[in-house]
Amino acid sequence: MKRNSCYSLAALLLAVCLALTACGASSGSSASSTAAYASPSMMKADFAPEAAEAPAAVAMTEAATDDTAARVNSAAGESTPMDSSRKIVRNAWLSLETKEFDTALSSLSALISEKGGYIESQSEDGRSLRQSGYYSRSASITARVPAEQLDAVISAAGGFCNIVSRSTSSDDITDRYFDSEARLRSLELQEERLLDILSKAEKLDDVITLEQALSEVRYEIESLTASLRRMDSQVAYSTLNIDLSEVVDYQQPSIQPKSFGERIAAAWSRSVERMGDIAEGLVLFAVEALPSILLFLVLPVLAILFIIRAVRRSRRAKRSKTASVPVPEPAKKED
Repeated sequence: MKRNSCYSLAALLLAVCLALTACGASSGSSASSTAAYASPSMMKADFAPEAAEAPAAVAMTEAATDDTAARVNSAAGESTPMDSSRKIVRNAWLSLETKEFDTALSSLSALISEKGGYIESQSEDGRSLRQSGYYSRSASITARVPAEQLDAVISAAGGFCNIVSRSTSSDDITDRYFDSEARLRSLELQEERLLDILSKAEKLDDVITLEQALSEVRYEIESLTASLRRMDSQVAYSTLNIDLSEVVDYQQPSIQPKSFGERIAAAWSRSVERMGDIAEGLVLFAVEALPSILLFLVLPVLAILFIIRAVRRSRRAKRSKTASVPVPEPAKKED
């Protein structure tokens, strides 16, 4: 019995020693953690351990931010996005010609709406009420269409308009997008930690400092959230810029001449066409300027005739006055 009681006492002492060792280790780790976040001003003896926890985190906010960001970035690095989740921003530019301007404009608007897009801005250029003569209208459209429907919209636009030129561009923003996501997660973790520390703060100065840090973190969270939403919109909806022009005839593709004789014939044809255009332009200019030419020719003639007539009248008046004055007879001499 004595031997059994000795064994029981030894086991009890061993358990107490192990418990004390575990408590010392936990208190040591908590003390080291508190010391890591505490500033020299917060290590005074008159602070309770619970009250010192808040100013300690405030003094080391940047260290906490770096630690949280490092853990989030390492987690983000482990989950690298696959090719199927890449963020690609596509843009396109179209230059179109049409003989039916109003019909083409309404057809483009209907096509964009049909494909799930919308017109972001539109401007038209035409004839003013005081303008006369020949004119052509044009329109500039900026539309947003779903990225998967961009090629379909371009192909359909070529069905009722003549495509003069087209170009597309792609911008891969995958790295920037996921970096922003990782930064956002880091800031959200930092916000949670600051809220936890703020709930335990007792001094007014510590509360003010924590609220300022929390306000800055929330501002960055809102900014990153807006940036991610904007990038999502750019990826989901491509930007399509359209320039529509009204023409009389569509532009026809020309075949490059191969032989020397073909080049001579092409040069002669261009020369004859150019001379015809010059002659046509001169005739049109003469017809258009004829009223002005006649006006500028008639006015000087009328002025000259008026001056001549006035001079003649003046001469006639002088002659009539001279004729009406009696001529005195010469005096007779006495014998």
